[in-house]
Amino acid sequence: MLRDNLNLAFKNIRERLSRSILTLLGVAIGIMAIVSLIAIGEGMNVAVTEELSSLSDTILVNVGDGFSIFSIGSVKESGEYLTERDISDIERIPGVKEVTTQLTGKGILQYRNSNVSVTLTGMDSETMKLRYSSENLESGSLLQENDRNKIVIGAKIAHDYFDTEITVGERVKINGNKFIVAGIFEKQGIGGVISTDDIVLLLPRDFEEIIGEKNIYSATVTVYDINNVESIALEIERIINENHGEDDFASTTTVSSILKRIQRVLDIIQTVLVAIASIALVVASIGIMNTMLTSVMERTREIGIMKAIGATNKDVMIIFILEGMLLSIVGGVIGTLLGIFGSKGLIAALTSIVLSYNVDLQPVVSLISVVLAVGVSIIVGVLSSLYPAWKAAKMSPIEAVRYE
Repeated sequence: MLRDNLNLAFKNIRERLSRSILTLLGVAIGIMAIVSLIAIGEGMNVAVTEELSSLSDTILVNVGDGFSIFSIGSVKESGEYLTERDISDIERIPGVKEVTTQLTGKGILQYRNSNVSVTLTGMDSETMKLRYSSENLESGSLLQENDRNKIVIGAKIAHDYFDTEITVGERVKINGNKFIVAGIFEKQGIGGVISTDDIVLLLPRDFEEIIGEKNIYSATVTVYDINNVESIALEIERIINENHGEDDFASTTTVSSILKRIQRVLDIIQTVLVAIASIALVVASIGIMNTMLTSVMERTREIGIMKAIGATNKDVMIIFILEGMLLSIVGGVIGTLLGIFGSKGLIAALTSIVLSYNVDLQPVVSLISVVLAVGVSIIVGVLSSLYPAWKAAKMSPIEAVRYE
């Protein structure tokens, strides 16, 4: 009996092929939007996790409020800095493997006859190699330990800040001191945890000569045992605050907690985007309902004949529900395929327009998301067909046969 109902549903769809195609396209577009957005969201989650998971044994120590995912890469000039005593005390904490510092200050960068205010970042060559790699550079190289009066600058400083672009080997002045540009970072945009677009990177001794003092704005602490990260972070915070006689002089943030915050934000963004995309499915369900109601009106006499020769209300309902299910299943499969390919296109557009050029961002299409997408399309088809099917089943066979 089910086979006969399926054959009849197929026949009815074929007889109204143009309308059926338009209906399933509505479902396909809704499913495509949902699948592609889920894939992009998962891809972003994977990219962030891969970038930060290797740093799960790391603690960031900052003056003031510390790290915020809403002010990534920004430097707050509070006028207060960590001291050598703070760094020594951190190094003596049991479980601490290594402490590296970042010096921060303001400077005036002069190129030819133009001046701009920039943020200077001082760090030793080993820390520089750990934090950045040659792959981050557009041209040139990172600084070596024996380099003197050399800097690495961001892409915006090299290409956007002055009328003439700066190239590797060019001479510039910082606070009146001459420097040679040894390297230029690639344009990054918002595609990284910390932006290098506006950075001016130099070695600590050159930094101290320019600024006149050692402004330790932040420190990066690595630990031996990942399980002790949180407890060591609290101990670092307690010691520094005691040294300065303030309850909130400095704050610590573990990279694992940063990862969790970013993932929560990404989950919220993805949920909102999927909710917006679901509007297309609501429109598609209305389209299915409209198609089925029109079909009921057109086949009134046919329904009457079916009921007159023995078809029950249940049989009539099943036929119309099967039609809606077939349309939604085909639309769901097509939408899923389009979503897989569409997500790759959207990722390519995001990478080239918004994100960093060197961000390895790939859409992630899981089996669960595919099953969920097809399942949602089937549910939409069934729910949208219930009222038309009920209306068809409740028809009086005598009135339906007499209908012209």
